[in-house]
Amino acid sequence: MKYLISLFIFNLSFCQTKSFDEAYRESNVSKVILETNCENINSLIEKDINSNSIFLFLQSGIAPIRFYTDGKFEEKYDLHYFEQGCIGSNCAENYNFIVFNYLYKTFGKKWMKEIRKDTLGFRKWKKTYKPH
Repeated sequence: MKYLISLFIFNLSFCQTKSFDEAYRESNVSKVILETNCENINSLIEKDINSNSIFLFLQSGIAPIRFYTDGKFEEKYDLHYFEQGCIGSNCAENYNFIVFNYLYKTFGKKWMKEIRKDTLGFRKWKKTYKPH
């Protein structure tokens, strides 16, 4: 019984993952979506990373797709997928590139095997990224 109680308290005290709604409210995703000059989003993304309100943009079309593994990835790397639908933002790919750089610097290469391969810009980033 003591083990169950301590496990429950441990889970409550160390859970850092924000809900999608909370992370969205604290993020700059809505500003990124509306921005037309992608050079203006760098500071917005840095604020999202610092506030732990990180998103990865998806663009799958009319019917969004959610896989069982999405939630595991989101929880493990403390971020959320953001489905744009069939109409995307001009700067979503740039936003994702910076998040990919952050993930690489923070977690190394292991996240690359787990990320959704249809994440906007992932294949392009993977081909062009040169680690520092």
